[in-house]
Amino acid sequence: MLKKTSLAGIGLLSVVTISAFAAAQQEAPAKNPFAGDAKSVSEGSDIFKKNCESCHGAGGKGDICPPLTTKNKKYGNTDGDLFLTISKGRPGGMPSWNATLSAERIWKVITYIRSIEK
Repeated sequence: MLKKTSLAGIGLLSVVTISAFAAAQQEAPAKNPFAGDAKSVSEGSDIFKKNCESCHGAGGKGDICPPLTTKNKKYGNTDGDLFLTISKGRPGGMPSWNATLSAERIWKVITYIRSIEK
């Protein structure tokens, strides 16, 4: 025998789930665990070359997309801001890399980006 499910309960669960997802989208992650690590800079450089260089140019100097060598970024300057930009993407051209790059690889790209800033 099938149990009746309350549509109000399903609706409330949907609202709670969507709200939690939206909140998670807005939260900046914790500090970069690889900050200042030379090996991570090298690994981040390799990841950058394979995934980011075609738009952001060699050495992050800019091409189709903004340069990453400056300290002031369009969508924020903290490591958390950069993480959200890379992982979730931004309107106007920056795709989400969440499905392609793990959080560890994104942090290593950020470590590399920090190494090329002037």
